[in-house]
Amino acid sequence: MSSVIAKTYKRKLRTSPFLRFGLPLISLTVVGFLGLGHMVQGRRDVSNVIDENGWERLTETQGLTREGALGKNLQRKSKKINLEEELKAMQEKLDINSFEYKKIPKPGAEK
Repeated sequence: MSSVIAKTYKRKLRTSPFLRFGLPLISLTVVGFLGLGHMVQGRRDVSNVIDENGWERLTETQGLTREGALGKNLQRKSKKINLEEELKAMQEKLDINSFEYKKIPKPGAEK
C-alpha cells in the first residue's frame, strides 16, 4: 500500500514542476514567516519586561524628588517660536544685495 503511494508520488514529482520546486518554496516561506514572527514576539516580550522593571526602579528612586519621576528632561520651558521674528533675524544677519562673486576651482585643476 505505502509502496504504491510512494511510486505515485515519485512519478508526480518528476512530471510536475510545482511539486518539485513550488511546494518546497512556498512551504519554506510560510515556515520561515511563522518562525520569524515567533522570534520577534519573544523579543518584544523581553523588551516589555525590561521596560516595566526600569519604570518600577525609576519611580522608586526618583518619584519623590523635586523634578518628579521623569526628571528635568520633560519639564523644560521652551520659548514660543515666531516665524516672522526668525525671518527678520535672518535678514539682519544676511544681506543678499551685497555679495561678491568667487570662482570655485575645479577639482582636477591645480594652481
